[in-house]
Amino acid sequence: MRKLIESTHVSLGGEIGSPQWAFPYLNEEHHDYAKRLLFAADALLLGRMTYEGLSAAYPAMTGYDSGVPSDFVERMNSIPKYVASTTLRETVWNATVIDGDVASFVADLKQQPGGNIIKYGNGPLDATLMKHGLIDEFHLLMTPVAVGRGQHMFEAIENEPALNLVDVTQFSNGVVILTYTPR
Repeated sequence: MRKLIESTHVSLGGEIGSPQWAFPYLNEEHHDYAKRLLFAADALLLGRMTYEGLSAAYPAMTGYDSGVPSDFVERMNSIPKYVASTTLRETVWNATVIDGDVASFVADLKQQPGGNIIKYGNGPLDATLMKHGLIDEFHLLMTPVAVGRGQHMFEAIENEPALNLVDVTQFSNGVVILTYTPR
């Protein structure tokens, strides 16, 4: 069975909605980590807002000029993407809007042969995925920036799911990746 892994940049204040504060911390260690995660996957699962942001940025990136390694950009642009949205009707960037019940679609996708499924961002889609026990791992990239205002981690979640810390990765610039699994 394929794993669904969520990877999200989060400030010390729990803010996730405008992660420009993370850009100065995207060093070689981060790129290596992000590439290992992405290249172990063969599909992306995205909410509408994350899809719209990424699909506007990645197709325009060329080589390392953007600060992102070219092989990462190529993989992001080529990998199939599945978008959960009740309003989006058309997509670009090798993406498909999920038609029907998102939880059933993701459960079926996880049963198909293949690599991991990566979900970037955290928002309303997480409420559905967590309610149905579909997220296997959370990779929270805790960035040493104190941001208090904005969209916060898990603000769309109504219950309080317990998580187990299964790994900690520390970068030399102070970023700590906390990996959790559902309890």
